[in-house]
Amino acid sequence: MKKSRPAKNGKRFLCLALSLLTAVAVTACGTNEDKTDSTPQEAVSLTLTREELPVIDGALALAPYYEAMTARLLNVDIEEARTLVLCSNTPSAYQNLTDGKVDMIFCAMPSEEQVSTAREAGVTFEYHPILNGGFVFFVNKDNPVKSLTKKQLQDIYRGKIKNWKELGGDDVEIIPYQRNEGSGSQTGLYRFLLPKEKVMPAPTELAIGDMGEIVDAVANYDNAQGAIGYSYYYYVSSMHYTDQIKLLGVDGIIPSDETISDRSYPMINQSQIVIRTDTPQDSVVRKIIAWCQSEEGAKLAEENGYVANRT
Repeated sequence: MKKSRPAKNGKRFLCLALSLLTAVAVTACGTNEDKTDSTPQEAVSLTLTREELPVIDGALALAPYYEAMTARLLNVDIEEARTLVLCSNTPSAYQNLTDGKVDMIFCAMPSEEQVSTAREAGVTFEYHPILNGGFVFFVNKDNPVKSLTKKQLQDIYRGKIKNWKELGGDDVEIIPYQRNEGSGSQTGLYRFLLPKEKVMPAPTELAIGDMGEIVDAVANYDNAQGAIGYSYYYYVSSMHYTDQIKLLGVDGIIPSDETISDRSYPMINQSQIVIRTDTPQDSVVRKIIAWCQSEEGAKLAEENGYVANRT
C-alpha cells in the first residue's frame, strides 16, 4: 500500500528553485544485509502514473536528478514533478526511509550512525550506485595554492597544519570549515579523508549546517583567503556555482567532468538510490532503479550536467 507523504519542510522550497535534473543507476537484490548492486543494464522503457509513483526523498544536491526523472517517467513538466517528490536532505531522508515514510531515497552513502539507527529499528539498506561524482575541496579564488596531497589535507583536518605558508601559500591562518554531523558532506569527509575520531573538533562558528553556506563562507567571509571547505563536485560546479572559489587538485589531479569520468581524480563518490532490503522484487521502485541504470537514464543524467555511472 502506498505510504502517506510526510509534510514538506523548508528545504522543499530550496528544491523548487533548482534547475533541471537527470538520472542513472543500478539494479537490486534482497538480503538481510546492507547490499550494493552495480550491474549495468540495457535500455529500459518505463512510464508511470501518479498513482504508481513511489514516495521519493533525497539530498538537495540530487534533487534536480530525481525531479527530472519523475518528470520524464510521468510525462509531466518539471514544475509539476517538483511537487510530487520530497527533498528532506540526507539526514532526514535516511530517517524517513528507516521509518518507512518513503520508498526510496537519492543520497550519498549513509554515516555509521544512520546505518546503526536503521539496524536498531530492524531495517537494512540496499544501495544502487547511480552517478559518478567527486568529493572535492575548495578555497577562495585568491588563494595561490592549486593542489594538495591527501596527506596535507589530512593534516589540515587533524589540526597539524595551521598556516598556508606550510603548503606553499601565503602567511595566512588556515580556516577549515566543516559540515554538520549526518550530512552527506561530513560523512564524505570521514569516508574519503579521515575517520571521525581523527578529525579535529570544529568550533561552532566553523561547523556549517547548510551546504550552500559553506561555499558562501569560503567565497565571501572576511578571512576567506584562509578558508577551506568541501562538498560534492556537482553541487559546487553546477547548483551553487560561484567564481569566488576554486576547486583544489588532490595529488595533482583537478576535479572535472573528465577526471571524474575516467576516475583519475582520487576521491570518486557514487551517488546512490537507497531502498530497504525488504522492497519486493516486482515493485515499481525496482523498475525505477532499472530505468535509472539504463542507457536512457544515463543520457538524461549527462544532458543535465551529471557524470553517468557507466561501469
